[in-house]
Amino acid sequence: MIFLLAGVLLLTAWRFTSLARRRGVALALRGVAISACCGLLAGLFIGVGARVGMGAITIANGDPQRLTASGTFTVVVTFSSFGVVLGVVYEGLFRRLLRRKGLAYGGLLMLCTWYPLAHAAAQQLTEHPALVPLATSSGLFVGLMWLPFGLALEALLRRWHDRKGVQVAEAAA
Repeated sequence: MIFLLAGVLLLTAWRFTSLARRRGVALALRGVAISACCGLLAGLFIGVGARVGMGAITIANGDPQRLTASGTFTVVVTFSSFGVVLGVVYEGLFRRLLRRKGLAYGGLLMLCTWYPLAHAAAQQLTEHPALVPLATSSGLFVGLMWLPFGLALEALLRRWHDRKGVQVAEAAA
């Protein structure tokens, strides 16, 4: 999995490097910064989804809920930070390939992380449920993380690109 991630990061860096050569370093760095900010904002869905999934593990084990503000804040901020890198990767590599479909990006992330996250969650369970309910419930929680993230990320990036297009048109007039 790490080699797949390394390849994706290298391709993303190559795309932003070629953009910098064509249109200038300032524009490329601005694109990276904006996509990172949009990824951080959309990453809140990753953090909230992760926290809900952690709470579901506690419920499945029959333990009392121990939700604390500091614990929830830590989980949401930690998982939201994944959105920074994923936002840059989406803008630099996948946005054009997926034809600006944030749901498709969320689905791709879901498929890439479903098994590792489900496996990690299953190890935390005290009882081992049947395979079909485990796969279904884990897919639901993983989808709760990634699908809204992809939709929100595309919405934020589209808003920025549309705004940028308006500014270019006003400058040309």
